[in-house]
Amino acid sequence: MFMEMLMKNNYSIPQIVISIILTSTIALSAHALILHYFHAPAVNINPKLNEIIGFIIRFATVIGTMIIYLSSRKHWESVNPFYRVLLFAILIMALTEQFLRSPIMEIVAGVPWEYQLLSTIPTYIGFLSLSFIIILFIPLLFKKREFIFLKYIVFAVIVTAIIFFIKKFTNYIVSPLLALAPQIDPSKLIHPPYGMDVMLPAYITFLEPTIASFIVFYLIKNKLTAFNTFTKGLIMGGLIIVIHGGIYSIVQIAASEGNIPYRVFYYGQFLWEYFALGILTAYSFILLKKSRD
Repeated sequence: MFMEMLMKNNYSIPQIVISIILTSTIALSAHALILHYFHAPAVNINPKLNEIIGFIIRFATVIGTMIIYLSSRKHWESVNPFYRVLLFAILIMALTEQFLRSPIMEIVAGVPWEYQLLSTIPTYIGFLSLSFIIILFIPLLFKKREFIFLKYIVFAVIVTAIIFFIKKFTNYIVSPLLALAPQIDPSKLIHPPYGMDVMLPAYITFLEPTIASFIVFYLIKNKLTAFNTFTKGLIMGGLIIVIHGGIYSIVQIAASEGNIPYRVFYYGQFLWEYFALGILTAYSFILLKKSRD
């Protein structure tokens, strides 16, 4: 669907590929270099607080997913409902690095592939359920515009709870199979600083969220016409932060020890990565538009 739209709008496919590769490489480097060359400040987060933060992060993912769908509804309305649910779920999973990148990198880092594949099932079912619920019920919320913002918030809370229980139930079903799979051996796990055996697949697989970022930006760009390119990039980066659980970086900064600027620099590494991804995506479309014209 995305490639067909681009071709209809006369975008240069080779230039798109080059833009995606450069954006992916630069954005990931913002995180990879910090992780490789700097040491993490000590951080202590209460486990109970972690549970609350986990729900907030899941809630933020639902909100971000809703924003993307609401901003791109016209593009999805012509797609068969079955494929709409499937493609939208894959898009959101790719943007959050859960479709291929996260499972692949876990295996690269030493998790047995059988264990990782089984562990991925609840995540896939969770995102498919999220896509299905949003696509099915969002149009119903639009029928009456009264208290629309309140409706969205209540809807997002309910959806977050539903997805939580769906994943919890799926984990329960998968648990007996996980027990039969080869278990994780902590002594075989690879830890930072990483060598090329980890960094190379890390850069290759980061193409996944970058491609997703380009697709999302293309789908919502008509809603951002009032903003300049840099602001569009910040909005895109902020959207990635919201949907990707980037707010946890703020918690790490607040709960860590030592020099505050260094804590912001180190634990903000994912924020810098996501903002770089959003800003570079926005500027890539400006260059692509100029080359097309």
